[in-house]
Formats: sequence, C-alpha cells, structure tokens
Amino acid sequence: MSRGGARSGAGRPVGSINRRSAETLADAFAAGVTPVEYMLEVLRDDDADQKRRDWAAEKAAVYLHPRPASTDRTVTIDLPDTSTIAGVDQALDRIIAAMALGTVSPSEGQSFISAIEARRKAIETGDLLARIEALEATKR
Repeated sequence: MSRGGARSGAGRPVGSINRRSAETLADAFAAGVTPVEYMLEVLRDDDADQKRRDWAAEKAAVYLHPRPASTDRTVTIDLPDTSTIAGVDQALDRIIAAMALGTVSPSEGQSFISAIEARRKAIETGDLLARIEALEATKR
C-alpha cells in the first residue's frame, strides 16, 4: 500500500469555492450589485473621470466579450516522399524553411514536424525489426 503523495480524486474539486466565497457572492447578488454591474455603472457614468471609465471598460470587457476561440487553417507545403530517412530529412528542411519565410506559423510547423517525426519512428522501427529478424535467422 502506498503512503503519502498526491492521490487521484483527493482534495477539493477543481473550480469549487469555499463557504466564505460562496457567502460573499450570495451577499453581492442579494445586494443587487455584482462586480461586473459595478464596473458597468462606472463605465456608463458620464460624470466619472475618463481614466476610471477606461479602467471599468477594460475590466468588464473580459466578462462581456470573451476572446473567440482560435480556428485551424489548412496549410499546404510541398513535401518530398517521406518513406526514407533522406526524404524525412528533406521534409524537415522544407518545413523549417516555410516557418522562416512566415508562410507557416511555428505552431503549424510543429504540427507538421510531429507528423514527420511519427513517420521517422515508423521507418526506424521497421528497420530495427528487419535487423532483429536477420540476426535471429543467423543464430538458427
């Protein structure tokens, strides 16, 4: 039996709030003025200082206008045949060149490189399997 250390499922669930925070939120909602509502009141107050109104707009914006999720785009790079290690090497060179030119973002380039790396590992595994089988055949 293991002792100590982190255990899965132990502790407070992610995102849960303690009793005091829950009471504070309940009081704010009961009073009718939440922090976002307060910031909106400051924002709409024509008599308030402009810096204060700007502050309120900046702070309230994240609650009212969340950032849109990023969208994937289709990227095309002319890659050589990657069935050999030489082809994998050439493909990596072309991906790096496309990233240097700015036609492919670093994250898109990393996605390409991950796929090429998986291809390289498959080639390597096949080569190792053939070598092991050849060694076993000579031992018999």
